[in-house]
Amino acid sequence: MNKLLVAKDDETTNLKDELRTLSNHWKLKSEEMESELEKQRSGDHELRKRVLQLEFCLQEAKSPTKRLQKMAECRDKTIKELKDQISAKQAAPAIGAEKKHFLESLSFKIFVVSMSTLMLVFSKW
Repeated sequence: MNKLLVAKDDETTNLKDELRTLSNHWKLKSEEMESELEKQRSGDHELRKRVLQLEFCLQEAKSPTKRLQKMAECRDKTIKELKDQISAKQAAPAIGAEKKHFLESLSFKIFVVSMSTLMLVFSKW
């Protein structure tokens, strides 16, 4: 009977040792996994920050582009109006040899439109 109890005690001791070993093994594995998870979270956080920075840069780039497009549309509209004025004046018969005032001349108006467009472009940069 004692031999049987000693054998059972030995078996119990071996099982306890094996359980401790497995417990330590899984504890280490879980710590490794938690460490890996933290690295992944950190990497994810860095990627999110980078995406936000890129989105901000994209918004900054869109703003001047839209402004330039509006300026180009305005310039095109002004040029079209000036061309319409030229065609209207050319269609009307010339009544005398009246000299135009310099500020009313077409070339001066085109010059003013071009310079104002350039000033707007360079003042925003």
